[in-house]
Amino acid sequence: MVFPESPLRDLYRLLAWGPWPRVLYALPPGADLQACRLLGRTVALAASGSRARVEANLRRAFPGRTDLDIVARAAFATHFAHQYLPIAFPRITRENAAAYLFIDGLSHLDAALARGHGAVLMLPHMGPVQLPLCVLGVLGYPTHQVGGGEVKGLSPRGEWAASRRRAFERAMPVTVHDGKSYLRPVLRALQAGGVVLATCDGTGGGEELGRREVRPVCGHPMKIPVGPVWLALQSGAPLLSLVTVRDRAAPAPYRSAIQPVDLPRDLRPREALARGADLAAAFLTDTLTRHPGDWHFWDQYEPGRFLEEA
Repeated sequence: MVFPESPLRDLYRLLAWGPWPRVLYALPPGADLQACRLLGRTVALAASGSRARVEANLRRAFPGRTDLDIVARAAFATHFAHQYLPIAFPRITRENAAAYLFIDGLSHLDAALARGHGAVLMLPHMGPVQLPLCVLGVLGYPTHQVGGGEVKGLSPRGEWAASRRRAFERAMPVTVHDGKSYLRPVLRALQAGGVVLATCDGTGGGEELGRREVRPVCGHPMKIPVGPVWLALQSGAPLLSLVTVRDRAAPAPYRSAIQPVDLPRDLRPREALARGADLAAAFLTDTLTRHPGDWHFWDQYEPGRFLEEA
């Protein structure tokens, strides 16, 4: 979710990246994440224009649903949980990680790593996107992320806020690779038995990185990044899916589910990549349909942005 630059946004940044971390650190582990969600729901009430755009795009994907106002407010909570979660990274440890995230399917990841080629986790921008990255790192997994896509055109105060966020992100015991550079270091990480997280729905900064294939997602043609599929095919690493959602029944604010993906490897490279794009699109459609309020990019689910022009 991207908000336009404005003096009001700069004032908000000053508060959010100034005193807000001190407020969060006064809360117990896990409660800080809940406070960020509450902040997002509060902003949703005031940001009527942005909320209307999110609702309109949700209606494009789910024309038959009647609860899209509720889903839109949940999407704001998701965005703020993701945006300010990095403040918590320095305090997340092996001992308290369960207060933030419950991971279902670690056995699938362990089985994949036992094959000796590392593992690629294909994930959409759901929930606090970097939370499973951080938690896997503190649990001792050799964890890597294919990143990139910094937001362009920020004000000086916006650049300051972005630098503050990056400083908190550096507390994670993980390695972040620039998605705009050569991916040879990522392939070497897989060869060494690493876990690589790569997104399959878009780039946080809005800049397209890597090859994309157009496939239908929730009934509309969307440009799907095939980086996770390419990494799995090139390295021989197993491909798994990772979805992080708000789950009130879980023992933590968020739950991540890891599942193996049956990626065909007996096809020609181009055919295998195309088949991987099919799988990613089906995975996205199913995930967004079941958990629409946990996705970040509803404000960009429209022609000329994530969707192809008619």
